Amino acid sequence: MDIVLIRTEGRGREAEVEVNGERLAVVDAFSAVDEPARPGALSGARLEVVAIPKLSRIAPADAAPEPPLRRDWGWRYRARAPVLATDPLRVDLGAFAAELELPLREKITEGAILDLAIDRIILCAGTRR
Repeated sequence: MDIVLIRTEGRGREAEVEVNGERLAVVDAFSAVDEPARPGALSGARLEVVAIPKLSRIAPADAAPEPPLRRDWGWRYRARAPVLATDPLRVDLGAFAAELELPLREKITEGAILDLAIDRIILCAGTRR
């Protein structure tokens, strides 16, 4: 995934990135504490998605299609995301695929559609643990 930094307010604050042609507002955990990252292509960057379990659920079978990722406000988003894999849980957010830690009451199956409430998308350095 190619991530391009458009602007940042510094570590722990809002940044704007472009991923596969889509602009996203994210939390900057990529910049150094004392120096914001410079705009441009970011080498070694990734996006981590933090969903809100109590507000996320499996979409009803008759749910109308929607754009996969839509901004609520700030760095909060809503998504209607197809499940690509279940162990670990991986979903398609349109501009990128994300791995989630999302305990739901319902059993999640590959191919299901999730209605996700996303608390934040974090711009991080390195690979996922």
